[in-house]
Amino acid sequence: MELQKKNSAQQDSLTAKFGYEQELHGSMNIIQLTAFGLNYMLPLAPAVIFGVLLTTSGGTVALPFLLAGCAMLLTANSYSVMVKNFPLAGSVYSYVGRGWNPHLGFLAGWVITLDYVLIPTVTSVSAAYLVQQYFPGIPFWVLLAAFSIGIGILNLFGVELMSKMGIWFLLLGEFVVWGCILVWGRAVYANDVGTGTLFSTQPFHFDSLEGLVGATSLAVLSFLGFDAITTMAEETRNPKKDIPRAIFLCVGIGLVTMVVCSYTAMLVIPDWRNYVSDENWINTVLYQVSVISGGEGFGLFYSAGFLSSLAVFNLVATAAGSRLLYGMGRDNLLPKGIFAGVNKRFNTPHYNIMMIVAIEFILGSTVDIGTISNLVNYGAFFGFAALNLSVIWLYYVKKKREGLKLNSSQIWKPTGWNHLQFFVLPALGFAVIVYVWAGMDRLALLLGTVWLVLGIFFLYKRTSGFKTLPPQLDQ
Repeated sequence: MELQKKNSAQQDSLTAKFGYEQELHGSMNIIQLTAFGLNYMLPLAPAVIFGVLLTTSGGTVALPFLLAGCAMLLTANSYSVMVKNFPLAGSVYSYVGRGWNPHLGFLAGWVITLDYVLIPTVTSVSAAYLVQQYFPGIPFWVLLAAFSIGIGILNLFGVELMSKMGIWFLLLGEFVVWGCILVWGRAVYANDVGTGTLFSTQPFHFDSLEGLVGATSLAVLSFLGFDAITTMAEETRNPKKDIPRAIFLCVGIGLVTMVVCSYTAMLVIPDWRNYVSDENWINTVLYQVSVISGGEGFGLFYSAGFLSSLAVFNLVATAAGSRLLYGMGRDNLLPKGIFAGVNKRFNTPHYNIMMIVAIEFILGSTVDIGTISNLVNYGAFFGFAALNLSVIWLYYVKKKREGLKLNSSQIWKPTGWNHLQFFVLPALGFAVIVYVWAGMDRLALLLGTVWLVLGIFFLYKRTSGFKTLPPQLDQ
C-alpha cells in the first residue's frame, strides 16, 4: 500500500511538472505494459493482413514482417528517449509537441489518430468475417455491432481491469499461436502437406522489390503496440523506467512470433497462387492453413483463439486511442469538454471510447478493409518520421538553446555514444520510414494527405494562424 502511494505521488509530481492535474490512475507495471503492447500487436497479427501481404509481395509474408520489425526497433529507440523526457499521455502528439514544436506535435497527433481510431475497425471487421464462416445466416452488421459495442463497454470499466485481464489473454493468445505453429510444422514435417521440409527458402520468395516494399509498409500495422504502450504513461507506476523496457520487449517478442508464424504457414501452402482468385480464402488464409494441417476440429481451435485475440486487440486499441484523444483534448486543441472528459467512477475518457466505437461500426459497415489498413499506416509513418526528427531537434537544438536538463545533469551537448542514441539511430529510423512510406498504396497516400491538410487547416483556425499555443504547451 505504501509503495502504491509513493508511486502515485511520483506520477502526480511528473504530471504537475508539465502543468497538468493527474486524473488518470497510475497502476501499471512493466509486465502489464508489455502485455498491453503485445495484445495490441495481436499474437495472431499475421492473420489479419496475411492474404494482403502475400498477394502484395508476391509470395512472402515472413520477410515483410522481418523488415518492418527491424525498422520499428529503430523508432522504438526514439520512443524510449522521449518518454524519459516527457512521461505523458498522448504518444507522438506529446513527444513531437514538446520535443520540437507544439504545432508539429498537433499535426503528428492528428495524423496518427488514423491509427487509433481506424485500427479497431480492422479487427472488428476481421472478427465478423470469421464468425460468418460458422454462422452465415447472421447479418454482417449484427456481428460487427455486437463485437464493437461489447468491447467498448469493457473499456469503460477502466485500465486496471484491462491490465489484469491482459496478461491472461496474452498467455492464451501465445498458447494458440505457438500451438498453431507446432501443428502446421508437424504436418509439413510428416510430409502430409506443403513443402515436406521445415527448412526452405520458399517463404521468402517475392515477385519484385516494389511489391516487397509495399508489403513491408503494410506489415508495420502489426507493430503499433509499442506506440500504444506510451499512451499509458500517466497510468504507469514508473513510466521513465518501465515504458522503455516494455517497448523493446514488445517489439522483440512480436517480431519473433510474427516471422516464425508467417514462415511456418507458408510451408503449408507453397502453391498459394492456385487460391488467390478466391476472396474468401485470401481473407481467412491462416484459418485455411489450420484446416489443411489439422482438419476442421483444429480450424475451430484456431478460430476460437483468433477471435479471443481480436477481442483483446480491440480492447487495447480503443483504450490507447481514447488516451491519445484525451491528451489533445486536455490541451484544448480538440474540444476539451468532450475529448478531455473523464468518467469519475472508472477514471476513463468515456466520450472518446464511445466515439471510437461509433466510428468503428459506421466505417466497418461501409468501407473496404484494405483501404482502412493502408490509412492506418499513413498515420503511423507520419508520426514515426516526425518523432525521429524530434529526438535530433531536442538534443542538438532545443536543449542547447534552452539549457534544459535530463536526470539532473546537463546533457544537451551529446558526446561519445550519446550520438548513436540521439542522432544516428533516429536519423536511420527516419530514412527507413520515409523509404517504406513512399512504397505505400497511392490511394492511401492521397487520402492520408487530404486528412493531413484538413489538420493543418483546423490547427490554423484553432491557433489564430499559428500565433497562439495551449497554455500547457507554452512552457
